Amino acid sequence: MIPQAIRMAEGAFRRYKTRNPYEIIEARNILLKEFIAPQSLLGFYTVMNRRQIIGINKNTDNVQKTTGLIHEIGHSLNDYRLASSGNRFDDDFWFFSMSDAPCEYNANLAGADLFIPDEFVLQRIAYDDYVHLIKYIDKHIDNYRSDRAKMRFEEEKMQDFYYDHPELPSYEQLAAELGVDVGIVKFKFKALNYKDYDLPNIPETRSDFLRNWKRN
Repeated sequence: MIPQAIRMAEGAFRRYKTRNPYEIIEARNILLKEFIAPQSLLGFYTVMNRRQIIGINKNTDNVQKTTGLIHEIGHSLNDYRLASSGNRFDDDFWFFSMSDAPCEYNANLAGADLFIPDEFVLQRIAYDDYVHLIKYIDKHIDNYRSDRAKMRFEEEKMQDFYYDHPELPSYEQLAAELGVDVGIVKFKFKALNYKDYDLPNIPETRSDFLRNWKRN
């Protein structure tokens, strides 16, 4: 089942015809503000007098700023009613967070799915070749009688795939190409999994996602 956060992202793209965070903010009539203090806060989302507001720390670099905007747009898509009714985190702000709270997870999921086209990831991870391989394995695996032989056949074909595609990018490489934190890419992979894409494994590099962001 496709999560509501992904349906919101898909609906936003159909409506606004763009994935650019600044264009989406303008289309949604969101007030974008820069702030300096507190220094440890990357960004926030709130609603005041029915006006949506996204704040981004002025001292962020381009990657941090884009990442923060993506996350806060995710809040805008998912949490407008909650924010406008006075349910907020820590006084007046929705804090950028990697907590397990559903609203934070959904903001990341919606923002990442809206910002990154499916085709961007699928092309770079050789998805069509991988699907062809899976179909080939499924078609021929019953030619082998024992479980061990079937496992060996599957492992050999998988090894051939990764040998033939040494250029498979890591999450970090995809993030660098997009100009965002690696966490946005990882949430895009989660979105693709929710959409029932069977994806190959790609190199893993690190797992933190602006968890300890602070001003340099």
